[in-house]
Amino acid sequence: MSDASETAQAPYATDGTDFKGALRYYYRSALARFARLGLPSAVLFVQMFLWPMDVRGYLLPLAIAGMFGFLFAFFLLYGRLFLTWRCARALRTYPLEFRSPVEKVKLERPLRLHLRFGDKAGTGQPVTLLAKDPLGRSRWPDGIANGVWFAGDDPFGGAAIVPGSGELLFMQPTEWALSAKERDSAGEVRIGQAKRAGIKRPVRYR
Repeated sequence: MSDASETAQAPYATDGTDFKGALRYYYRSALARFARLGLPSAVLFVQMFLWPMDVRGYLLPLAIAGMFGFLFAFFLLYGRLFLTWRCARALRTYPLEFRSPVEKVKLERPLRLHLRFGDKAGTGQPVTLLAKDPLGRSRWPDGIANGVWFAGDDPFGGAAIVPGSGELLFMQPTEWALSAKERDSAGEVRIGQAKRAGIKRPVRYR
């Protein structure tokens, strides 16, 4: 299964009409990546127990490699599913709105994009957001500067889908403490939404 960033057009809607296709794609991709590494690693580990005891000692290095390979694949799977689930909560809580332009602040390897939206109200200091692709891609998505479909609330964060290339991004303020005043004064409705979306408090995903 190829990455969405490797195609001119993602295999799901990226125009803000339906986010469920993006979530399905990301869940499937995470499981497929796990299968490519995790299953062969599991076979390497288990195969040792299929041989007689006097042979197992020779196969121990392969079994150990398989065990660590499986644990590594499982760790990656958990992180990818966790972040996709976080995106799902935001996308199911907030309506998608097109935010443009997107200022590329910094690309920090591995896996971190720092960006800012144009201030939709025309006033105030835009929040710098730390964005991460659940599948671990660490480059600027094609066309992101032209805008994204965003579901969230700037001082809390949210999720975004990049039109065309289809990357799914989970976002929270780069400096969480700097947006505390905006969050505290957001009002009960916005704070309640953030709580339902799971972004009322900082999420550890770095």
